[in-house]
Amino acid sequence: MTASAGSASLNFQPLTASILSTDSGSPSQFTLANHSTQVLQVFWIDRAGAEQLYGEVQPGASFNQPTFSSHAWEIKSKDGAIGFKFFPTVAGAIDVTGSGTPGFTDFSERIIHTAQGDWSTAEGYGVINVAKSLGVPDLGYTLPLNAQGNNLALDVISASSAWTAGITGKGVKVAVIDSGIASNSEVNANIVGGYDFFDNDTNPAPDNGNYRDHSLGVAAIIAASHAPHAGQDAMGVAPDAQLLNVRVGSSNGSPSTNIASGIRWAVDQGAKVICMPLQNNSASPDPVVADAVHYAYQHNVLTVIIGGNFSTYGATGLALIAKTGEALAVGNLDAMAATPFQSSNTPGATPFPWVMASSSGYLPNADGGYTYRADGGTSFAGPYVAGLAALLFQQSPNATVKDIIAKIIGGASISASAATAAAASGQTGTAMADRFVSTAANDSIDGKGGLDTVVFLGPRANYSIAQSGGQATVTDLTGKDGVDTLAGIERLAFTDKNVALDINGDAGQVYRLYQAAFGREPDEGGLGYWINAKDGGMALVDIARQFMASKEAVDLYGASPSAEALVNSVYQNVLHRAPDQAGHDFWVDTMSRGLNSPATLVTAFSDSTENIANAAAIIGNGFAYTPLHG
Repeated sequence: MTASAGSASLNFQPLTASILSTDSGSPSQFTLANHSTQVLQVFWIDRAGAEQLYGEVQPGASFNQPTFSSHAWEIKSKDGAIGFKFFPTVAGAIDVTGSGTPGFTDFSERIIHTAQGDWSTAEGYGVINVAKSLGVPDLGYTLPLNAQGNNLALDVISASSAWTAGITGKGVKVAVIDSGIASNSEVNANIVGGYDFFDNDTNPAPDNGNYRDHSLGVAAIIAASHAPHAGQDAMGVAPDAQLLNVRVGSSNGSPSTNIASGIRWAVDQGAKVICMPLQNNSASPDPVVADAVHYAYQHNVLTVIIGGNFSTYGATGLALIAKTGEALAVGNLDAMAATPFQSSNTPGATPFPWVMASSSGYLPNADGGYTYRADGGTSFAGPYVAGLAALLFQQSPNATVKDIIAKIIGGASISASAATAAAASGQTGTAMADRFVSTAANDSIDGKGGLDTVVFLGPRANYSIAQSGGQATVTDLTGKDGVDTLAGIERLAFTDKNVALDINGDAGQVYRLYQAAFGREPDEGGLGYWINAKDGGMALVDIARQFMASKEAVDLYGASPSAEALVNSVYQNVLHRAPDQAGHDFWVDTMSRGLNSPATLVTAFSDSTENIANAAAIIGNGFAYTPLHG
């Protein structure tokens, strides 16, 4: 039997099948969700065909297993009523119900539209952007990429834009809660305090184990000196931030009680940001640490937690604490490939505060030199986000943790190459929100269901768009990108702006409401804000209430216009004609009796058959807007 949901399937075999593991496969994983009433046992079938018990899954529980595509597995209930074997050739979630027939959802990347922005199941809200989060000019890629430093990781997030704007983290304390920061000239001047909760003394120096350089690398990414010197070097995101050196463990691990004590101590010492490059692969958050993170949140301190390096789909361990919305989790981006490193955990299908940063580059070591890491893991991605948080707290000292998280998420965007597995084929999407990338060929793309986007790697002015009969044709006028035929596509994303094709959907409703309320064409930035709100579930009439309460509407219609004056004005602004007598009488009467309000009036006019037809002549081939996120 074969089960699938998404773009790939898994072949489940009966218990009588004779299969065994080999060593020829690639890394994979599966999650088993037990929705039956039986206890399910999970067996690995070894290379000799023998069953090795890996775990038991109670009803209502789940089980996650990293593995290889050539490894054989068996799932069965103790009474034998439920059972099957399989090779995890596709990473995904296996769902067992009372019928015993397994369902399967693959872990291929998907894009989900939320009120906070596009969410990628591989990248979360995407790669942070310092300039966008701070609201300063984005200088782009300005650091020399041939330097032996961490310039690539800094450029990916536009870090130098902050320094040019004079924002360097000055006056903000950032605590590094880890295995102890080794002494090094890159960061020593920034360390203003510390404590060792592992040895219970005031000397938080690391041990000489494998993690001797770990905290130093984290601290350097946050606040390493920008003083230039020859040879290898590193620069911090927030070079003037102050550091608290909080040792909570050794190279062998960190007890949760120590971590919690370290968090509380850092909060009491005035930290505004806590960077916690600690991980485990637990299926649930540690309640002791979670309680301490809540303490930090209550005292307006942001905790940045690494997403983990177990190649799992969905957060694990301490990163699960971010699902409360009181902390921020971070995944690890391969900047050269513009995708997560294979080792990085990915956030999965449930949106929560998760963003991405790169971890590649040179970082100082305890011997006084520098060590290059092509993949530094989420440990060395997290501090780039912590550094951004320090910059934001310098810019807005009275901001709340909620504000800072919103600004970081708001500045982030998923990679232009991100697409669902179905979208990657360049042909057909799914019932979910898919994100396709246009190629140099003449693409034919059908988005099917959901709110679907096609990404183009050039500015809007390089393309012509024609829409007719439910299809759109997008032609690259430079001749580099071919002619694309699109069906079921709602949005186009260019490098400088987006275009909405859903003139009869959410975006079209917002456009017409703008015109109805204000008697003018919408501005592209305002359109992006309110389209995002509508996509996120905000009712059109609620947007209309915001519009009609605005200063622009009051200036246009007056502070308290009579029902007749307002109706006459809306007829002119929206339909560009005098009212017909029946329509005039109906709206004046219902407005006078309180059965309609200014908001319901303009909503009805904006979405009327007459106005839809009039607007189609203007926006029939789509219209431009500046997306709120991205």
